[in-house]
Amino acid sequence: MSNSEEPSLDENFVREITQSQTALRSYIRKLAGGRAECDDILQETNLVIFKKRMDWDPTTVFLKWAYRIAYFQTKSYFRDKSRIEGRFIFSENMMEILADETPFFETDSALRSALDHCLSKFRKDKRELLLQRYLPEASVEALALANGFTPNSMSQLLRRLRTSLSRCIHSQMDAAA
Repeated sequence: MSNSEEPSLDENFVREITQSQTALRSYIRKLAGGRAECDDILQETNLVIFKKRMDWDPTTVFLKWAYRIAYFQTKSYFRDKSRIEGRFIFSENMMEILADETPFFETDSALRSALDHCLSKFRKDKRELLLQRYLPEASVEALALANGFTPNSMSQLLRRLRTSLSRCIHSQMDAAA
């Protein structure tokens, strides 16, 4: 593909589905309560996503669309499993609560307070770098390029920042307990 050519719908779709695998797996793991079935559900989700690829509007956020499919696939998986095993897995209400796309720490005020406190202790540039990494379109490579680092050195810096943040949060939570 030359630089002047726009990527095709298929190329965009493949890029989006490939980049979304980690986020989809995490989302399904959250919905499934960390159960071992996550990989099976992810595989089924990927099949449905592929079958419905022509329904995806490239001007919308792919991951949000994929999350909705993952939600229904997870719900279907556990509904079918409860029929086969004759025992209840999750209620409809519980699945809705788990499907909330906000991270879990958003609902825990003590943890959220610890996170806010610890993030405020970082220098502004380090805090922004750490937060930018978790934007849906962010990648280590893009951050490295934008900030004059090699991808490896950016990865190492992000690892150190996350480790420091984790230690601070644990310390704050221990002090609050």
